[in-house]
Amino acid sequence: MPYAQVDGARLYYEDAGGDAPPVILVHANVGNSQSWAEQVPMLTAAGLRPIAFDLRTHGRSQPEPGRETEGSIAGDIAALADVLGLERFYVVGTAYGAFGVLELGLQYPQRLRAMVVSTSFGGLTDPGFTAMRAQYVGDMSDWPEERKELGKTYRDANPDGVARFLAIHEQNPHPPKRQSLTAPNTLERLGGIKVPSLIIATDEDAYAPPPVMRAFADAIPGAEFTVIEGAGHSAYWEKPLEWNQAVVGFLKRY
Repeated sequence: MPYAQVDGARLYYEDAGGDAPPVILVHANVGNSQSWAEQVPMLTAAGLRPIAFDLRTHGRSQPEPGRETEGSIAGDIAALADVLGLERFYVVGTAYGAFGVLELGLQYPQRLRAMVVSTSFGGLTDPGFTAMRAQYVGDMSDWPEERKELGKTYRDANPDGVARFLAIHEQNPHPPKRQSLTAPNTLERLGGIKVPSLIIATDEDAYAPPPVMRAFADAIPGAEFTVIEGAGHSAYWEKPLEWNQAVVGFLKRY
């Protein structure tokens, strides 16, 4: 199995290979590289080179003892790209993984052709933003995982898909430990992103409904914004055709 040695961890990854433009896929806290099963074939068919990896405390990645939360998602992505010899690449992230994608856009803009942030509140900590988000996002502490992560439309129509989604997450250590951002994400900080960006929201996302994502999309200069209907926090899984088309259509312009 392929592993990339980065500072403090061996990251498991799967690389479609070839000379096509590379796309690094960054999964959510709930899930791992297997979560991209519906993306890898379509990205490959679209003439791209998908690279899916497990965050350092997820799936088959192997952090060194005591170093599970060291570094950052952005730093690990950059280190993985170095191991693979990638000078410039696309990056696509969802939910918690997208926290790191935003930071990557700030720290390594010269490495990125374009980036996509899907269904994520971005880890923003602005008091105003946090108060605005609280108007749309209630207490979910007693919700089961599937209700938090998947929209009602999908849960009602695809019980087998819900089971597959949860089975992938069960392969992670529990609970997966998180890496911190190197600096707090704020609307002002996101104003420094100069990378072409697509922000994807969904109408059934319990964590980051469209008004929340629109607020930080508006903070990123030139960012494009789209909403997928009938999907929740895991739109890439729930509505893969629509999600893939939005992502590929955007990336192919850069």
